[in-house]
Amino acid sequence: MGDEKQDFEASKLGTKEYWDKVYDRENNNFNEIGDIGEIWFGEDSVEKMVDWVTENVTCGSTKIVDLGCGNGHLLLELAGEGYQQLMGIDYSESAITLAKAVAKQRELDIQYETVDLLGSEWASQHQFDLVLDKGTFDAISLHPDQEQAKKEGRDGPRERYVKAVREMINPDGLFLITSCNWTQNELTQAFQKYFRYHSHVKYPTFSFGGHSGSKICTVAFEPLS
Repeated sequence: MGDEKQDFEASKLGTKEYWDKVYDRENNNFNEIGDIGEIWFGEDSVEKMVDWVTENVTCGSTKIVDLGCGNGHLLLELAGEGYQQLMGIDYSESAITLAKAVAKQRELDIQYETVDLLGSEWASQHQFDLVLDKGTFDAISLHPDQEQAKKEGRDGPRERYVKAVREMINPDGLFLITSCNWTQNELTQAFQKYFRYHSHVKYPTFSFGGHSGSKICTVAFEPLS
């Protein structure tokens, strides 16, 4: 994949300030009408991820973390399938406030924590059997510092994220990521320093102008030894 494929124009979607405002609003909606908020990429992507997990990861003692968990919807669905050692992290304190409130309302024991994954040693201090990402790598790829880091020849938020995921995953663990900005091949290349392809989820495809593809992709990786 050439550099032109790796670069996205910086966006407010890559900033903490944007997501704090989003979840401040969704907290108000939840408190007023009980709405848990938007399900990013839609219900279908959540169902696809949950189906993959149930087919590839046993319940029992499996430790699972959702990076950039938002309102916790993905973990809520996994809890419904019997998974118990669930944790969600997000750098937006407002998102964690919402996720905790929803879990409490549904009487589910899910651990949530406000974590700045790229600005702390948290990743190297925790270990998981399954790491989940639904849209978080997409948002990080839009961080304003990504382009500047490339100019200065240093690792940007995207590269630091890939390394952090590797640090927190057990040697025989798995990483499942859903993206709307990256293709399966692009994700494979983006994570190839620390991971190899394991499997992927099939989505309905569309055709336009002689080309076919899907709007999102979900790919599973296993860490390199």
